[in-house]
Amino acid sequence: MLRYLVPRSVPDMAKLTTIDAIRMHRPDPDAIVAAGEIADMRFMAGNALSLRAAKLFCLLIQEAGIAVADQVQHKIPYAVLNETFHKSRDELVEAVMELHSTVVSVQLVSRQGRAYVKSGPILSDVEREPDSLDDAEIRFEFSPAMRRVIADSTHWAAVSRRAVLAFESKYSLRMYLHIGLRVNRRQVSEDVSLEELRDILGVGAKTLPRWQDVKRRALDPAIAEINQLAGFTAAYQPLKRGRRVVGVRLAWGHKAIDDLIEAQRELDRPRVGRTARRDGVVETIAQERHRLAESLAGAGLGRTRPDQSNRDDTPHERTRPDGVTDA
Repeated sequence: MLRYLVPRSVPDMAKLTTIDAIRMHRPDPDAIVAAGEIADMRFMAGNALSLRAAKLFCLLIQEAGIAVADQVQHKIPYAVLNETFHKSRDELVEAVMELHSTVVSVQLVSRQGRAYVKSGPILSDVEREPDSLDDAEIRFEFSPAMRRVIADSTHWAAVSRRAVLAFESKYSLRMYLHIGLRVNRRQVSEDVSLEELRDILGVGAKTLPRWQDVKRRALDPAIAEINQLAGFTAAYQPLKRGRRVVGVRLAWGHKAIDDLIEAQRELDRPRVGRTARRDGVVETIAQERHRLAESLAGAGLGRTRPDQSNRDDTPHERTRPDGVTDA
């Protein structure tokens, strides 16, 4: 039976709050409800969270549930985090402290209709129990800035926990959340400047200074991973002024049922070999082995039993193009 969470998003006009959405999706363990303002948040230093910290942020939001906007202390055992991340406690602590020390900036609109920017850390308070305790846990509180954003939000998307945890690039996760907020709207594309694209991906100008760097190191891998693992497709087209690239047109759409099934299968497979399957290497190697076997057989060198013919030579993986449109 197919079970894949396709991101659902609701614009402001629906008046269904993010807290309502969290309550609605609570029975689904694969659903992470992200407030649109958080998915679109900008980082004061110009760079996004590390992949590990970004995934942890999503999981802590899910763990907090409908109390995510309340001024309460949440707690989660190290064992639960380790079961998810398979990382040492030191590495988990580093991710927690990254959330505690990272200052974000969120664009908001007051009840009087005045636009303003609210800044603050993601986690305002963190308590860690000694590693020597078998049931050691981390206790945390979301900052007032985060709680205010979530409490007032009527713009949200329910994304797949499994897809979030499967992404191997922080740029992929950022783009996944960005498109997840928009995929169910009538709009199927948007034009963004290179500066806006950097904000979406969380790419600092000093990190990847040239368009070619952003394309090769961040945008192309993000689009490829989304098309392999997400419940929707993504593509882009560079926008030029003369010969100079000044932005991109991002496009998205829902996957057909067969493509959803393939994405589900990929999430069910081991992570090992995922990059090769995404890039088409597995199929290429299998095809080459098949041609080699036929060549050897034609030369009288192939020796296989009838019941083993093609067992190892037939491609077992079906790969898909990444959907990127380039100029």
